[in-house]
Amino acid sequence: MLRVFEKLENALSWIAGLSVFVMMVLVSADAIGRYAFKSPLTFQFDFTTYYLMVIVGVLALSWGERNGAMIKINVVTRFLPEGLKGPLYAFNNLLAAFVFAVMTQASLKRTLETMFDGDVIFGVIDWPVWLSLVWVPIGAGVLTARLLINAVQYGFLGRPVIAGSHEDEM
Repeated sequence: MLRVFEKLENALSWIAGLSVFVMMVLVSADAIGRYAFKSPLTFQFDFTTYYLMVIVGVLALSWGERNGAMIKINVVTRFLPEGLKGPLYAFNNLLAAFVFAVMTQASLKRTLETMFDGDVIFGVIDWPVWLSLVWVPIGAGVLTARLLINAVQYGFLGRPVIAGSHEDEM
């Protein structure tokens, strides 16, 4: 089951990476069209701002947590006994999971409201708001699950807490 979840995290991070690539292509094409041909891509700004940036910002959060790509402050933990680090990390992950679960619930509620209300962002193209918002509950929900998995691994399965080297803490 954990392998399936990791495949989901990997797939979401690939979608986020692909979104960065699409942003790069669209912004470049817009700049070339604007200055070389006096014909910009009129949809590019809204599509990039309301959709692609949201995807990039939230879909890879869980993958980043799993791979240790988050900022960590190890000022206190390096002085703690090894037997206390696991439960402390489990507690921290549970606390973060609670926060992201609330965020998931609130963002899902907002997404569904805008979908059923038919809200749009007016512009050259009328962009559906819910298609911009739907990525937040997906990313936050998967991160919530990752944090709960981490809490179980640190608190009950004895996963070792590996602190970074002291050089990267300065």
